[in-house]
Parts: sequence; C-alpha cells; structure tokens
Amino acid sequence: MIQRRQSVYLFLAALLLVITYFVPLGTFIGEKNSLVLYVYKLVSLVPGIDTPLGPYFVLPLLTLLSTIVAMMLITIFIYKNRRVQLLLVRLLLLLLLFYIGIYFFYYLDVLEAASGGVAQYEYGLAIPETSIIIPTVIFILPVMSAALLFMASRGIIKDEKLIRSADRLR
Repeated sequence: MIQRRQSVYLFLAALLLVITYFVPLGTFIGEKNSLVLYVYKLVSLVPGIDTPLGPYFVLPLLTLLSTIVAMMLITIFIYKNRRVQLLLVRLLLLLLLFYIGIYFFYYLDVLEAASGGVAQYEYGLAIPETSIIIPTVIFILPVMSAALLFMASRGIIKDEKLIRSADRLR
C-alpha cells in the first residue's frame, strides 16, 4: 500500500531535500575570497581566482545528501516489511542530523577561514533590528524533512500496532 500516510511523508521529505540541490547553501564574502557553496560545487565569485579548496571539497555533502534522498525513495517501496522500513527511517533521521551537523561544525568553519568572512545566506530570514540571519535552506528544509521522517516513523509504528492487534483477534 504505497498510498499510506508515511509514504507521503517520506516523499515530501525527499522533495524538500531535493530543493537544496538548486539553491546556494551559503555565501562567504571576505577579504581573501568570495565563495558560494552549493551541494554539488563550490564557486569563487572573484574572476580569475579558483576555489582554494579543490573540486572534491563538497563530495561528502553531495554523497551524504544523495544517499539520504535515494534511501528515502527506496524506503517508500519497502511497505511490506514494516520493521525494515522503520529501521531505515530511523537511520535516515540520524544521517540527516549528521548532514546538518557536518555543515555547521565543519563546512562553515572551513569556508569562513578560506574566505576571511562570515557566512551570508541569500535565502535567509533576517530578524528585525539585529544582524542575525537564520539560514532557511540549509537549516529549515532539513529540519522540516527530519520532522516528516519522525512523522513517518510514528505512522509505521501505528501500522505495526494495528496489524498486531488484528492478529490477536484471530
């Protein structure tokens, strides 16, 4: 039964993460260089200057996000084996939290050091009368996706309880 609620949650979570492929995760404008980070590439805004970090710098982000999206789409079709589906959803939730953590604890520091400036977000929510900008794409979309994964796991647990209760009645 692909039309279950948790299948819709998994699809929406994958769709939210696919959006992050098409928008910049952050812009780092500083004294040394000006860099724009996408999931699949790092671009220097200064003409004639290449990125100081090389082409394989974004490979962990790209691999991790692609794996998460592919596993979400595969998990939708494992509806017959609810225990494996629940295990995969929980694993996806951990991988998604790892993806968020690797950006904020590694990529942010390295790119700020390489550019000599702080992160600026093109798609961010600015808090009025402060200089705080909440990065929507890198922060809100994966967090919303994690919430959808949590809701999918709750739906799988409810289905499992319903099947067990029906088996007890027989």
